[in-house]
Amino acid sequence: MKFNKVAKLVSLACGGVVALSAPVYAVENDEDTVERIEVTGSRLKRVDMEGASPVTTITAEDMATAGFATVGDALRASTLNSFGSYGGTSNNSWSSQATISLKGADSSHTLVLLDGKRMAKSPVLGGGATNINTIPTAAVERIEILSDGASAIYGTDAIAGVINIILKKDFEGIEVKVRAEEPDADGGGDNHSASFTGGLSSDKGNLMFTIEHFKKSGITFAERPYTAAHVKNGQDPSDFRSWIGLSQTGRTIDMGPNGGWEYQTPFTNSDLNCADVYGENFTGALGDSKYAGETSCAYDYTKAAYNDVDQERTSTLINYTYSLSDDIELTARAYWASNKTTDVSAPIPGYIEFPQAMPAYTTAEGLDLRAVPEGGAMLYRFDTAGNRVRESTDNIYDFLIGLDGTTDSFDWNASVSYNKYDVFKWGTGYQLIGATTDLVGAWDDDTNSFEGWDPRDPNSEMPGGATANSDARLTSSALEIDGGLSFELFELAGGATGLYVGASYREEKLDSQVDALDEAGLIAGGSGGAGGSGERDVKAIFMEMAFPVLDNLELNIAARYDEYSDFGGTFNPQVSVRYNVLEPLLIRASWGTGFRAPTLEDLNQSTSVGYNNVTNYLKCYEDGLGIDGCDIVDNIPVSIGRNENLGPEESESYNLGVVWDITDNFNMSVDYWSLETEGLIGSLNNSEITRTQAELWAAADAAGEPRHDVSAIYPGTSISQNGAGKLTGMDNVLQNIGLSERQGVDTKFASTFETEVGDFKLGLAWSHYIKYTDSSPEGGVQTISRNWSGTEDYPDDRVNFTANYLVGDHSLFYQADYVDHQSTDDENENGSSYQIDSVVYHTLSYSYTMPWNNTISAGINNLTDEDPSFRANGEYEGSIYDIIGRSYWVSFTQAF
Repeated sequence: MKFNKVAKLVSLACGGVVALSAPVYAVENDEDTVERIEVTGSRLKRVDMEGASPVTTITAEDMATAGFATVGDALRASTLNSFGSYGGTSNNSWSSQATISLKGADSSHTLVLLDGKRMAKSPVLGGGATNINTIPTAAVERIEILSDGASAIYGTDAIAGVINIILKKDFEGIEVKVRAEEPDADGGGDNHSASFTGGLSSDKGNLMFTIEHFKKSGITFAERPYTAAHVKNGQDPSDFRSWIGLSQTGRTIDMGPNGGWEYQTPFTNSDLNCADVYGENFTGALGDSKYAGETSCAYDYTKAAYNDVDQERTSTLINYTYSLSDDIELTARAYWASNKTTDVSAPIPGYIEFPQAMPAYTTAEGLDLRAVPEGGAMLYRFDTAGNRVRESTDNIYDFLIGLDGTTDSFDWNASVSYNKYDVFKWGTGYQLIGATTDLVGAWDDDTNSFEGWDPRDPNSEMPGGATANSDARLTSSALEIDGGLSFELFELAGGATGLYVGASYREEKLDSQVDALDEAGLIAGGSGGAGGSGERDVKAIFMEMAFPVLDNLELNIAARYDEYSDFGGTFNPQVSVRYNVLEPLLIRASWGTGFRAPTLEDLNQSTSVGYNNVTNYLKCYEDGLGIDGCDIVDNIPVSIGRNENLGPEESESYNLGVVWDITDNFNMSVDYWSLETEGLIGSLNNSEITRTQAELWAAADAAGEPRHDVSAIYPGTSISQNGAGKLTGMDNVLQNIGLSERQGVDTKFASTFETEVGDFKLGLAWSHYIKYTDSSPEGGVQTISRNWSGTEDYPDDRVNFTANYLVGDHSLFYQADYVDHQSTDDENENGSSYQIDSVVYHTLSYSYTMPWNNTISAGINNLTDEDPSFRANGEYEGSIYDIIGRSYWVSFTQAF
């Protein structure tokens, strides 16, 4: 049997972002040729679209109707993104990034594909995950989300699932689209985009070109009432501890050992407040209810710091397909994206140690400065040097050329792909650690005046020499060659047995460097150490077989072996089955193992050294004080370096589900899933190393055996002591130490009703978390946590409901997104348990298709202007909740 070359997906449209497919069965065309399709999670083309693993589809129309400005927004809003994921918030080195975390697992456990091929990994994320902020929305036809492990098919990272972003191909004509969104709240958060898409088609092939520009403005903390500086409900505004959004590191004197270590304002004028003296970003003088008599000039960092970043992106994509012959098709693709992000943080908080006592005197402006005894210091906000501003420019290049062929006996495919991700970070407004102390002036008895810089005096200019940049350059790249053959082997009762065999070769490189001062740890608030440089190659062979045992029963097996040049090999099998009990009722099940290779950053990160407080369990044990309850703490240099012996993180997952096409207009699916992972890569607590060493000593001494070194439990670690037993140093490296277990149920409903007054399309997606446990090492033994599901930051229910009413050229759409409440360990004033409230976000939109090949759409996101749900301390989890607030958007599309 000869397969059609072009596989087209025909799905049941259900409106909104809940796309659920009913079983689709073979249909004969005029040549008695069955068209087969390839769905994410399998390399075999099949007649049935609903396979043994659950796949959710989000179309380009779904994203536009629901008011999503970017692909990243649509993915992060999915109920499958159980505990939320990073969306590009500010004040960290990840501000240019956005990720997705299927099943609440780490973002590095979700594989992201572009037309079935690996997308470029971000060096900002250590080469461990993909930045989904870079994808041009205008080029996307649909997104398929496989919510099942798939390392047997795709290799590393496909532990929790796979995101496959499928691009437009059969596009003919020209389409121009503009979109604008403005929040109801004053301040930033607005975004605007424009795109141009053109396509040509012929009987031999097609060409599609897209260019898109997107721009979004940042939001400062002060531009939203819940993140602006404010007094907690019912508390005293004159007490620093009653405030959220203030820092005592503003202009505050630490009187030091000769002044009782008190905090006091730098001036003593009773008729002036801190804002009068130092500017509107300062509050006080504020007292401290925990330390009677103390005062401070606190700094309002919310007026300067971004909560969400400025972002500007331009992306271009060209996709070309051409039939070289009746049996061979060429595919070529080129993709480029440039993403510029500006992250603004509040000025550097510093601690200036005065080299000598600072006298009291009155400045020329009449400010009475407080005397500071010898040994004193100042908590100082370097607003005089400006905000910290970090500009990140990400450039992504992705190229693919591939061939797909068919013969009377087999189908074949081969491709070469190359991607590169470059990042340059330019940071200004940073400070050299310790440099400011040398810049402080002193009292001159000869002139009877203060000579040089006096940090207490707002009119005393800080000299140059303390400011510095914080810069970084990061690059990752991957070259992959792969190919395979698919055959029909022999006939079973249900049809021909299918086999796919393939192989791939991939080269990966990472180069992550920071400037010399950052590398040495001399920049306050800087990037810290570099990710290092490394490269490796990966060879893989894989196979997949489909056994149609009966007309209504299919068994699938898949297996893959990957050989890494750095850590070795790993084998991962998968078994799945689909059984149509009745024609409209499908039962499916799958089991498989998965893995995530340690990233090149994990294996090659540069060594950094910092001083840390470490509990000296060794001293406690040797002195007979016991290990439990040890309170001897030493401040020592801890060296954090690479661990070349890291192995892969490994997983085992299974899925059991049912798909029921209840009527022609109503279908549903329910899938129970389980995911267990082990060998998770993480950092050890420094004191865990000393405790484990003490436990090893105790066990060896009790058995009368030689004492074992801690490196036997935690390879690469070491401890040094002096003759008195005091800790003098430690080596700490990443370890394969973590365990986790996750279980949940994903339910979907979809229905379509045709009436005389129009069509109604309804959809519901509900993801329920049953169990989430992780582990932590204690004395070398892994301790399993309680079930975190339903607790703080881990909502156990996320629901998405959509309703679409279509009549003629008009469409009215409604969507509700529900995030469940969460329990906490905090208490209310009446002693009851504090609970983080549930929240429902509402979206409403309208579209009108006009007679001139154009469409205008308008909508309101977060219709009821819901704030995030807060923890007891007034904070919230930004990866789960919306911070934009109510926003209005409009878009216009013109086709030619």
